[in-house]
Formats: sequence, C-alpha cells, structure tokens
Amino acid sequence: MKRNELSLHEALFGNYDKNKIVAYSKNSSFTHKDFTDSIKALGLWLFQDDTVKNIAICIENAHSFSIAIIAAMYARKTPVLLGNITAHTFDDIKDKADLVISDLNIERIAVPAFDFSELQKKAEEFYREQKSLKSESEIDSLFSSLDEKSPIIFYTSGTTGKSKRVNKSLKSMQIDITCSYELSDSLESIDNLKLISTVPPYHMYGLTYRIFMPILRHIPMTTYMIRFPEELENYKGTVILITSPAFVKRLDTHIKAPDIRLCLSAGSPMPDDAALAFYSWADCPVTEIYGSTESNSMAHRDNRGDKPLFIPFSAVKFVKTDDGYKLDSLMSDGYDRIDDNLEFEGPYFRITGRKDKIVKIEENRVSLTQIENLLKDNPLIKDAVALVITRNRRSCIGAVCVLNNESIAQNINNQTAAAFDRKSVVNALKEYLKGYLPAVAIPRYFRIVETIPVNHMGKRITPLLEELFHDKA
Repeated sequence: MKRNELSLHEALFGNYDKNKIVAYSKNSSFTHKDFTDSIKALGLWLFQDDTVKNIAICIENAHSFSIAIIAAMYARKTPVLLGNITAHTFDDIKDKADLVISDLNIERIAVPAFDFSELQKKAEEFYREQKSLKSESEIDSLFSSLDEKSPIIFYTSGTTGKSKRVNKSLKSMQIDITCSYELSDSLESIDNLKLISTVPPYHMYGLTYRIFMPILRHIPMTTYMIRFPEELENYKGTVILITSPAFVKRLDTHIKAPDIRLCLSAGSPMPDDAALAFYSWADCPVTEIYGSTESNSMAHRDNRGDKPLFIPFSAVKFVKTDDGYKLDSLMSDGYDRIDDNLEFEGPYFRITGRKDKIVKIEENRVSLTQIENLLKDNPLIKDAVALVITRNRRSCIGAVCVLNNESIAQNINNQTAAAFDRKSVVNALKEYLKGYLPAVAIPRYFRIVETIPVNHMGKRITPLLEELFHDKA
C-alpha cells in the first residue's frame, strides 16, 4: 500500500514503532502502544453491549477523543459528533445517540453518559478479565480489520438555526486525509514536529485535520486545545497549527512566533488583513481549506493577504450547471450541492457569495449577500450581516452592523447617547441603499453592535443575531 493510500487500520495496527509518540499532554506523552492498547480495551467493552448503536463523543482532549471514536468503530458502533457543545446540545440527545462519552461536566440527560476517564478504567479492567478467559487471537480478531464503510454521523453546529444530521463514511474521511499530502508532503521528514490546535475535534474540520491527519501521517499531536493566542509563545519546536479565522483575528503579533511550518484554517473566510498580519508575523501563509460537513474538503489556498484563488484538491471536480457548479468528489458520499457562487479563472476559482442567501420577501427574491456587500462598501460600516426578521407574520430584512468608527459605536451603545446619533446613521444607510435596492430589500430594522457574534470557528451565530431584534424598536 502506498504511503498516501494508508488506511486508518494500517496506521494503527501495521508494522510501526510501538514506542513512537502519538500524543503529548502538558505533563506526559503517550506511545503508539499506549494508544492501541487503550483502543482495544474500550472497543472490547463497547462491543459487548448490544443495546448501544450510536455513541455521542463529546471530548475535547484529542488523545481521549481519538481512542473513543476509533474504539467505537472497531466495536461496530456509530460515532456521533454533535458539532458544538452548548447549554442546549443535549436537549434532544435521545433522538441522536444511545450513549454519551465525554470529558465535560454533563448532568441530567436522557441517555446513559460516561466520563471518559472513568469509562476507560472500567474498560481496561474488563479487558484484563477477558484476556484471562480468552486467547489473544480471539480478542484481536475484533481488531483485525476496520470496515471503510463504517458510518460517522455529524450534526452541523447549528449556527444558522437547528443542527442538521449529515451521514459520512470512514472511507471518505481517509480520502480527505490523502488530500493533505498535496499541502504538506515534505513535513514528515522534520524532526520533533508536533501538531497543535485551537479547535475542538468534534466537528468535520477538527476530526479531519486535528485527529485523523496526525494519526494517519504519524505526526504527534498535543492532547489539549490552545485557547489564547499568547499560549503560542510556549512552543519552542516546529509545529503544524490547526486553527480558525476567529483565533487568527485575535492574534497578538507582538509575541514571539513559534516555528510554524503549516497553518490550516477553515470554517469561515479569512479576512485579508488577518492573513497578511499572520504571514508577516510567522513567515508562513494561512492555508485555508474550503469545504463543509457535507462535502469534506474541496479546495485550498495559501493566503498571505493577497486574495489568492482556491485550488481544487485532486479528488474533487467542479461541474458547470445552469445555476453555477455542482460537486463531483470522492469524499462527498453522494452529496453534490455547492452552496456558494464560484468564479473560475482556468482551473482555479474565487468565492463570490452564497447561493442560499436568496430569500423571498413579499414575493420578491432578495439577496442577503448583496445587502451585506453594499453595507460593507459604505465607509460608515466595518462589517454587516443581513437576515430575515418576522414580525406579526410578516417578513422583512434586518441588518446588524459594526461601525468603522469605534467611538461612534460606543456612543450609540451608550444608554445616554442621543437618539439622533443612531437615527442619523440608520437614515444615512437607508438613503444610501435606496440607490441600489428595491424598497422591499432595504432593511427595516438596524442594530449597531461592536462585534458580530461568532462561534470558535468564526461562523456567525444566527440565533444570537436574531435575539437582537426581539425588542420592538
């Protein structure tokens, strides 16, 4: 088997150095043997319970998460990744999973839940008992192969409302990892290379690049998630950084940059100024991954703040249709929809907006993307989001805006600010939009904020934006 066709099973149980380090915590390290022994113990424990089919894995520790998801697949169970962990994540868990394994503080949910550390101790005790009763070959038969058709269920993060179920296969995930060789084939020859991350593992991007990529490519990963940019100063060796636009935008470029050889980002577009600042700081471009939960990875670009075009991965083709492009990909598990408008220059492309941001207002088609772009083109506005607001069973457009002048924004948000200040800004924006939009598309309601609310991946959280319009003003 070629190196870039390596399967997860081969990476785990092939002829490799069992003393090689798989993961680092802040105080210890874990060898390949530690890793596979833990997978065997938990896999055997999960396999003996026929009542459990779907297992929700809500673990931030990368090493523990890896053990849990891989053990579940060997045990013929289906891992369920919930995308985002919030106060309401487990409200409908009974419809999604039969069991929850977590390292978070979870109480009073409708299905059995285990703390990972406690469950692993039970599993290791059970494994020792079984080894005394059965031959090694009987136990190892469970781990003799891993079906590439093994399903993995994802739930989107719910940033646009209710989370959506997406069914994927292990095979599509493994193809996704082979694509990463197109980005970093030379990195494995670097001594003492580590993978560090600012994102959790329980969504498509995290699972692909924080978990499966280092396992299949035998690159040691840190177990913990970096939460603050200042923590990057602590890394003295050579690293791969798995991150997001939200983290890069907060980066303090006055701190000393570690030796970053590859920086991956996904989830939302990277602002040009943030990409330029990162490149100037780390002497490494931000490699943006264009993809989705449904499609896996589709394309990439090395962003130095210079608006580069996206390059499709070799396993991906974009097929021209009457209304844009559809996806032809070995990773998509049959999904072929492209939600973005793409503009090609030869084999490469740029993203010009979202297809699905066309809405109907009073029987008129309205582009939310157009409204947002017009607002952001106005010198008063730094950032803007347009969304549909429903009041008294009638729909209209609302706009959430961040002003360019921070002092104006602070005055408007100050309770003592004169109403004239806010009204004058809103009136100026409405008058400006009249030159470009029909009356039905001009936002009826405006909200001025200091920042647009986003999650850890930099994706805008529509329910929080909608809450800004719950008053009647």
